[in-house]
Amino acid sequence: MRILDLATILGLGAGLGLVSAHWAVAGRPVVGKVEVGSWMAWPGSGSRDVDPYMRAYLARGVHLPIGAGEGLELIAERSDDGAPLEGRCRYRVSGTIPPSRGWTLGVTDGAGRPFHLPLERVSFTDSEIVRGEDGGLSITAAAAAQAGNWLPLPAGGRFQLRLRLYDTPVSSQTGETRAANLPRITRIDCR
Repeated sequence: MRILDLATILGLGAGLGLVSAHWAVAGRPVVGKVEVGSWMAWPGSGSRDVDPYMRAYLARGVHLPIGAGEGLELIAERSDDGAPLEGRCRYRVSGTIPPSRGWTLGVTDGAGRPFHLPLERVSFTDSEIVRGEDGGLSITAAAAAQAGNWLPLPAGGRFQLRLRLYDTPVSSQTGETRAANLPRITRIDCR
């Protein structure tokens, strides 16, 4: 009877340990995450002092982070009203971009992989964007073609917006950045 109880306890402990370890590194960790409005960032992910959870996540080969002195990647999974980003909706990404030497704004799936869209365009760079008279940013993200700065989306399902800032002072001050200093993500409508 005691051997059966010991085997049950060991089996339960090993099972819970494996499940909790997988859960801890399956997605981006909560440890080290900074949220600013709709945007999330992990400023320590490219530094030497990266926490063990992020190190394990990165070791799975998901993607290569931007180095701490090189810039910052911001990820949005929700619009400013808190709704998940869906391919069946249209969004306006507007406002300002923090000071940086350059930036890219792209669309990816939940794992950070770019979509294979018919137009083969999944991002904008700072040199491709057409700005308004006030110098502000205005990009329409939708599955159907739009006039002006159009960022194609998948026809359906969830997606992420990824804003990569290169050579920016924001990378060391992410926690002090205000939502007003980052682009707003406004849902226009859904079909």
